[in-house]
Order: sequence, then C-alpha cells, then structure tokens
Amino acid sequence: MTDIYDAAKLSLGSEGFSAFRYLAAINFLLSNPVSTPQGRDLTIRALDAREKFTDHVGILRNMVRKAGLFPYLKKEFSALTPGDRVVLDLYRTPFSEDFVFHSMQFHIFDLLKAGRNVVLSAPTSMGKSAIVDSLLGLGRFKRVVLVVPTVALADETRRRLQDRFGAEYQIIHHSSQECRSDWVVYVLTQERVNERADIQGIDLFVIDEFYKLAFRQLKNGETDYNDERVIELNIALSRLLKVSRQFYLTGPFVNSIRGLTELGYEHTFISADFNTVAVDVQTFGVDANDDDGKLAALAKIAPHCKGATIIYCKSSGVAGRVARELIRLGYGQAFKSAHIDWVAEEFDPEWDYTYALKHGIGLHFGGLPRALQQYTADRFNAGDIRFLLCTSTIIEGVNTVAKNVVIYDNRDGTRGIDKFTHGNIKGRAGRMGVHFVGKVFCLEDVPEDNLNQEVDVPLGVQDSDTPLNMLASCVNPPRCSRMLFG
Repeated sequence: MTDIYDAAKLSLGSEGFSAFRYLAAINFLLSNPVSTPQGRDLTIRALDAREKFTDHVGILRNMVRKAGLFPYLKKEFSALTPGDRVVLDLYRTPFSEDFVFHSMQFHIFDLLKAGRNVVLSAPTSMGKSAIVDSLLGLGRFKRVVLVVPTVALADETRRRLQDRFGAEYQIIHHSSQECRSDWVVYVLTQERVNERADIQGIDLFVIDEFYKLAFRQLKNGETDYNDERVIELNIALSRLLKVSRQFYLTGPFVNSIRGLTELGYEHTFISADFNTVAVDVQTFGVDANDDDGKLAALAKIAPHCKGATIIYCKSSGVAGRVARELIRLGYGQAFKSAHIDWVAEEFDPEWDYTYALKHGIGLHFGGLPRALQQYTADRFNAGDIRFLLCTSTIIEGVNTVAKNVVIYDNRDGTRGIDKFTHGNIKGRAGRMGVHFVGKVFCLEDVPEDNLNQEVDVPLGVQDSDTPLNMLASCVNPPRCSRMLFG
C-alpha cells in the first residue's frame, strides 16, 4: 500500500505524469479501509493540482465523493450528478445550507444527535467546531457549556457563535455576565466555569483540548501534579458531569482515555485519522542551541514559504530576532494602519512587535496584550500579513489559516516539547477549503517519544499522589468520598 502511495505522490510532479494511473491508485487505496487515509491524501493533492486532471474531472469528482470529502465536492465542482446532489443534501449541516459535513464529521454529529457521549481524537484540520455549531443549529440543546483553554480562544469562539446564533442564544463568556435567557451558551475557560454558580441543568458540555485533563509526564519519568490549570480543568469536569445530560470532548493525537468509565460515565471514544488537508514535512537537523545554524536554515526556508506562514519560536525574544532577520533578508513588506501608529505611541516604536508589524510581520506571544494578539491574528487570517511568529499561544487552539508552518525551536521556553505537542503545531499547516497542501519545515529533528498519548482523567484514575485539593473540590459526593477515603 505504501509503495503505491509513494509512487503516485512522486509521479504528480514528474514530466510523464498520467492522470488516469494516479486516479486508479487513489481508487485502489480508497477501496481498503487500511489505506483509505493515503487515498484521501492523494485525492486532496489532486485537487491542489486540478489543471493536471482536466480530461478526467468526472473520475476525480467520484474519488472526492468516495473519500468522504463532501465539502470539496460542493466547493470544487460545478457539474454534479443527481447522486452527488443527494449526497450533499444528506450531509448538509443544520446551521447553514451552504455548509456540508465530510463523512467523519457527519458520523460524530450523528452520535451526538442520538444522545451519545463522545470523546473525539482528531487532527486539527478536521473541523470539530462545525460539529458544535451544528448541534446548536438543531435547536434541541437549550443550555450548553463550551470549555476552552484560553481567554483568547473564548473570545474567538464567542464572536463566531454570536454571529451565527446571537438571535437564538445568549452567549456568556465572562464572569460578570448574568444569565437572562432560557437559551444560553457559556463559552468559558475552566477557571471561569468554576467561578459561576448558575451552571445548572446543562443539556451538553464540550471540553476542547481534553488531553489537558491529564497531569503531564516529565522527561525524568515523574508526573507534574502541581499544574494548577490541570486541577482547575478536572474540577470543572467534575462540576459539569454532575449537572449535564451529555458531553463531547475533543482534542488531537490521543490514543485512549481512562477514568470516565470508572466514574460511571459511558462514552464512545473515536480516534479519527481523517485529514482534510495534505502535509509535506521537511527536517533540517539543526542543533537546538545552534543559533547561527537556525538563521542560516531560515534563509533557505523563507523562499519556499509561499503564502501565509506561521513560525513557532520558544520565546518572544526569539520571535523578535527571527522577525528582524526576515526583514533583513527582504521578506518584510510595508504595512500601515492606525493600529501601528497607536502602538508606537503607547508602547515603543522600536519594540519588536511594532517594528515587525510595520514590515508586515506579526508577533503573537503570551505577554502581548490580548487585544494586540487578536488584532495580529485577524490581520494574518485576512491575508494582510504573510508571516505570524508565535510562541506556545498558537498551541492553545487559536484558529489560524496558514499554508506553511516553520517549527524554529523544539522548546516552549526552557522546557522541551514532546512529539505530541510537535504534532499539534504541525497540524496548523493547511486549512480545509483554503489550502489543500500544507508545508512544515522543522529546523530541529522531530522528537522521538511516542506520539500516541493515553489520557488518564485523575478523578477516575487516581493514586496516592493525586492532589487532595482537587479531590476535595469535587462536587459529586458519593464518588468523591470513595476517592478520598477508599
């Protein structure tokens, strides 16, 4: 199977390319569940090179349909068969007649619509938020809680939901807001969930990035039980489980989850290798501390970064240095706005953020005021700036539309990132409906630890080291008493 995939992928750029043989390879791979992801990948690459398939448009359209890529069937083809139109009607979402599910989205939506609890592990590009919007579009869930990892993501989610459902739901995203409607969506971080006393009678709760429920394993083999955000998220989970009828947990690259069943909550776990974009990865093997080597690699990579590009750096200082190097190499472009003038006056015209933005390069890091973070991300997604240089803020679920990702460092501050986090960053390359093929450039080698992460929910899988303050804050007395007293 791999040989067929590799040969077809390589042929796409060759002089003697045969569109028919390429499509035959897709059909063969899609006919076997084991090789379906490879067939889907080749289908997406074919869409990126549509000019090579002008004599076989009908076959390509059939392969798109066979791969379950129904959004592309609708968007990329004008001549549809009656069967195609029936499929698009079947997979249309409840919140928009113009938006259709792909096959995996529809499967997850169908389970949730039937009242099942679902834990979904899927790539960043799969379109998990469309499932949430579709559930709201049904008009059956009156009180919903969405738990997101950061305030920035809460703001972004709130704006999306306000635009789509503001007439039907009250959207609450801050502790100071009072619930004034029977139809409400809470969009909160775990800390804000725990601050509110009115979260009762919930029809559905959703936790994004659910892997953050597990305490992180350190490289020395020990477990970090002191992470306050993990404790807060588990307390929020405990509260929500008690007052909710149904839950939906989402996140990337998780192999299994333990603890929910032990708490008495049945659920369907789905690990979906369903990519809606194809990704090419290139590594350079630069040493972690070779600053000159990284700048030299950056000079080689930059000419190949056509289109929107995210560059992940370990710190804001490195991001600023990389921005200045890109400008020195001639990759800056004049960008003028009243925002820049205001930042230059209120902060410093020579501040890395100001200097970079004047040259059409955005910086996005934790110490940056949230309004500036949002402005920069918005300008990047709108195509006004080509490069977005960011730190771990980009891992926290901020939605971006990037064709390329450069992983400049394999660290988050002074702490090394594992293969799981590395994969999460890579998942920012490409975007369904925007960029068919993403490119990832890794300056250092890819971490070698196991990508498949097993998430242990501490409330259900606890030992003598589980923090007592977390267990004591549990709001489900029968289960908590067993946790605390055995």
